[in-house]
Amino acid sequence: MKAVARVLIVSSLVAAHGLASAGPHYYQPPPPPHHHHHHHRGPHLGKWALGLAVAVPLIAIASHANRAPEPVYVAPPPPPVPVPVVQPVYAPARPAPVVYPRNGQSYQQMEFDQRECNVWATTQQAAMADATVFQRAVEACMDGRGYTLR
Repeated sequence: MKAVARVLIVSSLVAAHGLASAGPHYYQPPPPPHHHHHHHRGPHLGKWALGLAVAVPLIAIASHANRAPEPVYVAPPPPPVPVPVVQPVYAPARPAPVVYPRNGQSYQQMEFDQRECNVWATTQQAAMADATVFQRAVEACMDGRGYTLR
């Protein structure tokens, strides 16, 4: 990029000099000198002004082209908004009912039936997630086996 910028600057300066010098030319003797006391700068002042007007921006472009690109800071995305965990709300568990045998079952038989009903209740849908569902399943099983629950 450095070489391209230099070539561009030199080419532009040559072109500007050519444009500035391409003005009207008088092919006759110069007019007689005046006796005024002011300084006449001559036709070369326009050439220099045009050359500088073209060269200064080009030099600025070339010096900017030689710089390393400035780092760009990209802000990280904001952290995700935490999603609240929704806990299911269950009704408070009822106290365990008192079980009475309706058909004269023994205490050992009642304990056996309670264990069997507990195992069966765990197979019912939502019984493991909700204590109320589990308890109702056990009560229904015990009622079906001939027990009264209060």
